[in-house]
Amino acid sequence: MSAAAERYAAQGWPCEVDQSGWALTAPYSAPSAGPPPWHFYRVTPTRATALQVGDPGGATSWSFDQ
Repeated sequence: MSAAAERYAAQGWPCEVDQSGWALTAPYSAPSAGPPPWHFYRVTPTRATALQVGDPGGATSWSFDQ
């Protein structure tokens, strides 16, 4: 979590890891973010599908090995 806080701070957002060690907090953020703390989630996709809805249409999918 501290690596994420350091990356954001290097880009100008002075955030830090909160007391729990699992979320970020900062003196300010975008109003749409809601109040702190802000939690991070890691999503690791295993499949993806793309659809072309216009003519001629079609679909394809990918599998990501882990």
